[in-house]
Amino acid sequence: MLETAKMKYLRLFVILLLALILNSCDSESFEAESQRQIRNMMYEISSDFCLGNVYGILDKVHNDYLHKGQIVWHLNQEILDRLARFQLLEIEVIHIEFQGERFATVHSRDHYQSSIENVYYSEPEASGIFSYLKRENGKWLIYGNQMWIKQ
Repeated sequence: MLETAKMKYLRLFVILLLALILNSCDSESFEAESQRQIRNMMYEISSDFCLGNVYGILDKVHNDYLHKGQIVWHLNQEILDRLARFQLLEIEVIHIEFQGERFATVHSRDHYQSSIENVYYSEPEASGIFSYLKRENGKWLIYGNQMWIKQ
């Protein structure tokens, strides 16, 4: 009987230890999965840009988008202006900064190209139009920095 009590405690200890390990893996797997999703989204944005697919980019925008006092309409105009000037966009994600599990900021180097010029932007410092994200219903969306004042 003494042996079975020790076995019960040992089993309970092992179960608790496994639960702790699995719980810590969840936060790591959340961040790793979010990193993958966000990097894929940035690749899709650059692909959509190169194809001239404005609607593909706008499908990745949150309904409550607000960035430096500008709403989705302004974002659409900015994308159209850049498409008129450049044919290619390459987004190199340097770092993704998470604020909890619902918000993220993408630090990237955006390379716009045309036949006559190459322009690099360090984001979010330059404009940040694609840099501020919100996770909703398990999907990351472009959210803007939510500031009402254009800086």
